[in-house]
Amino acid sequence: MKVLLCLASAAGGIGTHVADLARSMHAAGHTVQVATDAATRARFDLPGQVPLTVAAVRELARGADVVHAHGFRAGLVSAVATGAVATTAQTTTTGTAPTTAQPRRGGEPDGRVPLVVSLHNPVRGAGLSPRRLVGGLAARAVMRRADLVTGASSDLVADALALGARRAELAEVPSPRVPALLATDRAAWRAEHRDALLAAHEVSGAPFVLTIARVAPQKGIDVLAAAADGAPGTWGLVGPGQETLTTGGALHLLGEAADVTPWLLAADVLVVPSEWEARALVVQEAMAAGTPVVARRVGGLPDLLDGVGLLVDGPQTEAAGPLARAVGAVLDHPERAARAADAARERARGWDGLESSATRWVLRYRALAHVT
Repeated sequence: MKVLLCLASAAGGIGTHVADLARSMHAAGHTVQVATDAATRARFDLPGQVPLTVAAVRELARGADVVHAHGFRAGLVSAVATGAVATTAQTTTTGTAPTTAQPRRGGEPDGRVPLVVSLHNPVRGAGLSPRRLVGGLAARAVMRRADLVTGASSDLVADALALGARRAELAEVPSPRVPALLATDRAAWRAEHRDALLAAHEVSGAPFVLTIARVAPQKGIDVLAAAADGAPGTWGLVGPGQETLTTGGALHLLGEAADVTPWLLAADVLVVPSEWEARALVVQEAMAAGTPVVARRVGGLPDLLDGVGLLVDGPQTEAAGPLARAVGAVLDHPERAARAADAARERARGWDGLESSATRWVLRYRALAHVT
């Protein structure tokens, strides 16, 4: 198949997912192009040189079997670009649109290339201000143009349907680190490497409470710092953007890591203070590593953690205390926490890997484009 992936600027999990999907489909023999900005292309080593513009997407869509936009901004560009674009199989040899209506690959008689929009974050646009009203109208237009909308978590699927999507379904985003973490002997690794890793970063080894996140408003780093103050354990933050923080207080700022696997294995608890997450890659990775997880009950985190992690309820502004108490409960009851972490690791063994996920996507594309 010929697939055009579209992605707006990205710095985290969305870019990782698109890069993994592009590589997996290319390895399976499909032709994949990615439309995005130069910085995102370089950050995730994405193929091609196509910018995410209406003109560029419209031109490439003419030769594609399907256009797959990741995120609302990419979806908006793609919806505008493909609104009147016929697929290669449904144009004449001169490249002009057919004079008679033909069945669309997605099942409609307008000949447009099928469009998939994957939501990885909530669509902003509700409210009464002019800006929000315009955003809401745009969101509804994109949802209605798409032949298929997928959500990385069940709440995003519900949002898509509420905005008028004709078809919406859950499409879980896998972490590429999960298989290796599942294959790692956690106890043996910790016995050999944990103390050296923590000592190298001047962190006390008992017990170690970890958060892995970039510094951004959504990630709740202010809540994390407040929770760390006076809480049990030594708390550390790993991730980009820490140069914007003047001090972490009781929270140790440990910088960015190209590979977070050692940190996940070294941690006694992973804390996720975000105000919203979909199917967070770092939570998947912590589960596969056998690391207990404490998180807020938001977005798609209950989908992952119900029954195998500690979920904190309540508003974001009041989350510091409950997060600290939940961490204390994990540290005070290590045997119970270990049983939950073992159950989480077993749950992770049933997830799709990158190849299986890419195969599912190709089956979706073929069904939309009527390609065998």
